[in-house]
Amino acid sequence: MYQRRYLCWFMPPVSDRGLTRTPLEASGSHSKSSKKAWFAVYTAPRHEKFVQAQLIAKQIQSFLPLYTVVRRWRNRVQREIQYPLLPGYVFVCLEPGEWLPVLQTSGVVYIVGNGSSPSPLDDHEMYVLRVGAQRASLMPHPFLCTGDMVCIRSGPFRGVNGYVERDGGDLSFVVSIQLIQRSFAIRVQACDLELAG
Repeated sequence: MYQRRYLCWFMPPVSDRGLTRTPLEASGSHSKSSKKAWFAVYTAPRHEKFVQAQLIAKQIQSFLPLYTVVRRWRNRVQREIQYPLLPGYVFVCLEPGEWLPVLQTSGVVYIVGNGSSPSPLDDHEMYVLRVGAQRASLMPHPFLCTGDMVCIRSGPFRGVNGYVERDGGDLSFVVSIQLIQRSFAIRVQACDLELAG
């Protein structure tokens, strides 16, 4: 007898993101009103969407940033496929000590930390990632740690620091998440940037 198994993918509603505050408001009031923080969860290879679906089923607030690529097969069929922006990582918002349900989730390898306990992500970096996933065209980028630091001076990313790189004729603003050593890029205009001091 053959046994068939079916998987259902469920993505979180867009309204769950709650991104109406500025980065300073988000980082300041978040730490005062609650003890919840964002953590990076490392998953088994190509299990990000599966882990995300399980976390949602457990009613654990999670976030999986995706980007879209148009693929063309030999038979000339084109499809838009969504890939994880930061492969191998899903982000969860938890209070300290609530890690067990996450660690018991199938496909989760560990929560990123210092070896003895999970380390929370910087609120500002998480805010930029969440706003970028909702309002901008994000793409993966190799991790950067050197170069000129710039600051965005207008728009939804005002006050965000990162690095600039030229990609053909476009400028890409690269934001690095230090804890997991991953980066993502946002397309920007040169007039929106100034040298960070």
